[in-house]
Amino acid sequence: MRGLRLLFAAAFLALAPATAWALEPFPVELAGVGAAPVTLTPEALRDLPPVEADVTFQTSKGPSTGHYAGVLLWDVLKANKAFEGAAHNEELKRTFVVLARDGYEVAFSVGEIHPDFGNTRIMLADRVDGAPIEGGFRVVVPGDTRGARNVREVVKIELR
Repeated sequence: MRGLRLLFAAAFLALAPATAWALEPFPVELAGVGAAPVTLTPEALRDLPPVEADVTFQTSKGPSTGHYAGVLLWDVLKANKAFEGAAHNEELKRTFVVLARDGYEVAFSVGEIHPDFGNTRIMLADRVDGAPIEGGFRVVVPGDTRGARNVREVVKIELR
């Protein structure tokens, strides 16, 4: 019986730090916008215009629906001077890759989110249904039927 209790305690201690870490929001590194990466936190994004959207998408477990709140990725890039000094429409040849904590990656084009072109209102959300999103930021793509580009637990956004 004592061996079983020790095994249970060891398993709990082994899993506890990972579970606590997964519940803690973490900052997002924004790379490719200057000489050094920028750290994005809810506080750092507070001055950007807030956006909200009701979003439904299909997952492998069925439909997922939520009321997401955050900021537009376009506004994040502009606020961090991602295109400062660029020639007319030069930003249209750029892409950005969103990386999740588990290594999942999705690529987007800047033209897709540019207000004068694709104008897809891709969000960097930190709240869903009024509550903080577990695990930190999530990229949300309103209008996508499938959820594959809705990246959860975002740790890095790299402009290329």
